[in-house]
Amino acid sequence: MKTTIILFAFMLLLGSCKDSNSKTSTEDVISTQIEEAFNEKDYALNIDYKVGDVRRYGIFPDSSLASTHPYTKESKIKTVLDLCENNNIELFFPKGYYKMALVLDSRKNLNIRFDMAEFDVIHITNDAPSKISPENINLKGKVVSFDRLGITEAHNISIDTVYLKSDVTKNLRKMRGRGCHIYHGCNNIKIKYLEIDDFGSGDVSYQHNHAALAIDGYGNNPVNVQIEKLHIKSTDRHGIYITGKDHLIGEVIIDKFGIGSSDKMSGMQDASKGEEIEFKALWINKCYDSFIESITINEKNSKAKYTAHFDSGDKTRPFTIGKFKVINNNPKIEILEETNNGVIVELME
Repeated sequence: MKTTIILFAFMLLLGSCKDSNSKTSTEDVISTQIEEAFNEKDYALNIDYKVGDVRRYGIFPDSSLASTHPYTKESKIKTVLDLCENNNIELFFPKGYYKMALVLDSRKNLNIRFDMAEFDVIHITNDAPSKISPENINLKGKVVSFDRLGITEAHNISIDTVYLKSDVTKNLRKMRGRGCHIYHGCNNIKIKYLEIDDFGSGDVSYQHNHAALAIDGYGNNPVNVQIEKLHIKSTDRHGIYITGKDHLIGEVIIDKFGIGSSDKMSGMQDASKGEEIEFKALWINKCYDSFIESITINEKNSKAKYTAHFDSGDKTRPFTIGKFKVINNNPKIEILEETNNGVIVELME
């Protein structure tokens, strides 16, 4: 009887091992099938470049990108972005001008590194057909746009350094710069360094150019925008227009503001009609529990009506400015403070 029990237990153990081996074998087969389904080398057109380098897949700076990728039969830029998103491959764009927009609409889980790569517009939004919000996008290194950085309905976006420049020869619309617009539905947007060289005005094509940095979105204003350093070198219209809540901006420098035209300019969200044409370096409106560590505004050569406009707010949920400094003071340019504003300035120089 004892021998029978031992034999039975041995048979159970043997069967269990067989089942385990069978399960492991099945998992190995599935894993192998996945690996076989994706072969990075199928996408490689120039194997001298490392995996992730866009030149490996046929994208080079200072050259046309209209051609189709021979393997995917889709555009090369869509191909590399799909590769990045679906296979956890970090892309690298080397230095140079790419005659194209960098459109990351509805993308998720992207890691892209730049070495002063230059583009037309940089767009991170929920595209119209899918309405899928972009999220978990990391842009590393230094990237340049000759149009605008536009972010809408995006979550968990991290950008190291972005330069927004004006050069009509490198702008596909032949326009001057349109600044940085962080629009409705955005949450947790982080930028280490943002530099805006020029913000244009003029004909109707600039009608929605409101502020070099605009953080707004009526009814669904941005939350938790963090910018370590912002340098606005010149803006034809407003410098900063900020709404929403829980924002943190470190150092701000505004060299020149309000020097352009308000012709054909559209109204601004959360603002009263007509206020859009009264240019300011800093406009804080319906913005709560937020902080600017320091801001320096140069009034020399600036032609705006106000240095700052402390618009509607709530002192119980204040917008705090650590240090507010004006250099080359112009007595014709004033600070406008509404009675119901929520701004607290700790040190005014």
